[in-house]
Parts: sequence; structure tokens; C-alpha cells
Amino acid sequence: MSKLIAELLGTDRRQFDKIISRLEHITLQPGVDTRLSAEIITKTRAKTRAFGYEPSEATAKELYYGLLSVAENHDELLRKRINIRKSTKLIEVSEIIAAEAEKLLSKEKLVAMQPVAVKKVLKAVPPKKTMKLLKYRSLDSVLKRENPLVLYALARTIEDKSWQTQINARLKRLQARDASEQSVNILYLPSSWKEKLKKNPFDNVVQPVPEIGSVLLLPTIPVMQKGAVLLTLSLVLQAGQRLSVESLPYRTKALSIGVEKLIPDIAAGYVEEFEPVHGLQPSWQAVYQLLVDNGNRSLPDFDLILGDLQWESTETKLASLVPEMDIWVGSHYLGYASNPFPLSMHVIDVTASLVLDRKFTEQIVSHMRASLWNELQLRYLKQDSLERAVISQLSFAQGVVL
Repeated sequence: MSKLIAELLGTDRRQFDKIISRLEHITLQPGVDTRLSAEIITKTRAKTRAFGYEPSEATAKELYYGLLSVAENHDELLRKRINIRKSTKLIEVSEIIAAEAEKLLSKEKLVAMQPVAVKKVLKAVPPKKTMKLLKYRSLDSVLKRENPLVLYALARTIEDKSWQTQINARLKRLQARDASEQSVNILYLPSSWKEKLKKNPFDNVVQPVPEIGSVLLLPTIPVMQKGAVLLTLSLVLQAGQRLSVESLPYRTKALSIGVEKLIPDIAAGYVEEFEPVHGLQPSWQAVYQLLVDNGNRSLPDFDLILGDLQWESTETKLASLVPEMDIWVGSHYLGYASNPFPLSMHVIDVTASLVLDRKFTEQIVSHMRASLWNELQLRYLKQDSLERAVISQLSFAQGVVL
């Protein structure tokens, strides 16, 4: 039964079987992958019916275009729910999406710099290229009128390597008052900035900036494109949650190390990995979910933050805004292993395929694959022998991860 999972993941079957065989031997619980495969088949059929198709009759191609239609309809419902109309300006769309996302991410905690500290860093290392593009001469005047977090996040996207290096060096001189534990910020550009940046290319719709605990909405949202609002909000929610998950080891370190000393590593994107557990390399997302699921477990170094840990999927957050979107909940790791390319039921994959106008066999599957691999890890990590091995690393005494 590993065949289905291997096909959905797009991985080499022989190498995948070796990993599974080793995990099955260590856990003394054969059939974890078989049960997950059977669950995928059962749930995929159920979801197919929920989307209005009979599994035994619908082809993968018919289902694919049906999913695109559902995503388009849900995008329209979302626009109505958060009051985005055809006449709504791009700046207003960004502001609305940012406000809704911040509400939905309000429980996600992370370690980040204070706005006052961000302002000091910008003054010490002015983002000259960014200022030139924005047609500003005085940094002080910008910082008085605009959110320093927005300027910093934009500069992180635009400035050259030399500036980035200087900033990283400056972050090592932060004081204790310059950083704290806080919620995720969702930032958007002022309308005048968007106008000035029209000719500047941006590769992404959202830009996470971990050291300031923020996700920046870039001026690339194709508002008029079908599915664009749903896709943008989904990507923002996912990026915000990822920041919170990857901040977990830093939040724990902050109990004994000054928070400000952690910012340089956070800015560099350095997240200490777990030691492999019998060939399995646990991800922080899987471990995060493991801790949430086993909230009654006592972990001396984690007890102060275990109560704050929240895990709610992107689809669940979206469904809290639009009840009809509850149909996507639980589908993030589901898919059909069709030829020549698998079909994903992940809401972001489907909506991205809609926005990018991907034809069948060109569909996006990356989010489903990441979710499925995470789900497979989680199923094995919940087995006693692997869980104990991971939990043992979550201790200062072990000196392995934290």
C-alpha cells in the first residue's frame, strides 16, 4: 500500500519502501502506511462525492475542473464575506486581507523585534535602494509617517547583499528591550508606494520576515483574477502559521537566553533540526502538531508555552469566514494518483491552479505533497518508540535540539 503514497509524493518507490520498512520494524506497529493509504482512498472518495461527483464515474480530469469551479465559487463567497467588490482598489484589498488574516492568526505566537527596535536598526543602516525606488530623501520623514515594519520588510525584499549583511551584523547588538514574544503581523504597502514600485518585479505574493514576526503582502495580487483573493488569504495564513511553528524552538530558548540574542538566528532563517529518528528526519511542523495533540504530556522545558500552542489548519480558518468552505477541511493531504500526474485536493493547490490557469496534467500539487509527508511523519511519531525519541530531544539536558 506504500505505492499510493509514493505516487502521490512523486518519490522513488524503492527508496520509499526502505524508509517505511525500517520505521515499521522500529515501531513494531506494521501497517501505519497501509492504514494511511486506506484512509486516503476512503476520504478521497467521500470528498469527491461532497464535491458533487461519483468516484466510480468521474474521471480525474472531470474532477479537476470541478474542483477549479468550486474554488472559483468559494472565492466569490469570500469576496462577499469580507466586502471586496470589483470596484475595490488594490490597496483596500490588501488592507482587508491583512486585517482578516491578523484576526485568524491572533493566537499564533512567535519571538520578534519590537517596532521601536526596527526603527533604530533602519536608522543605523538606511535602506538606500528602497528609499530611492520610493522617491524619498529623508528616512526620518518616512519613519514618522509610515510603519517601520513595512519599510523594513520591503527593504529585506529589495536591498542587495551588502545591506543584508550590515543588517544582520546590527541585529547582534540588540538589547533585551528590543525583542519580545508577540502575535503575527500582516503588513501591506501604502498606496503611494505601490504606485512607485510598479516597475519593480516581485516574484511572490507574500513575503515572510521572521525577525519582525511579519508577513508582507507584496503589490502583485491579481485582484481581478478568479480565485486571487482566496489564494492570497490562504498563502498569508499559511505563511503566518509557519512563522509561529518555526519560532517554537526560539520561544523555548527564550526561557533561559535573552530574547534579543535569538533575533540574528531568526533573521538568518536558522532553525535547528532534530536528530534523525531511525532514519526519519522530523520536521518542526510535525513535532508542533505532536505537542498540540499530546497537550497533557508534561515537558519541563516546555510547560510554560505548551498551553499557548494552537493548531488549526488553513482550511479550518477559512471555513470560519465562509461556512461553505468546510468542504476543504481534512482534504489537505488527499489526492488521486492519476496518470501522468497526481491530482491534489489541497485548497491552495487547486486555487493556485485556477489563478494560474493551469490545464489538467499541469496542475499544482506541491502543498498536498508537503501535507502528506507531514501527515505520514506524524502518524509514525505518534508511535511510542518514536515519540519518546523525539520528546527526549526537547530538553536542554539532552543538548541536541534546544
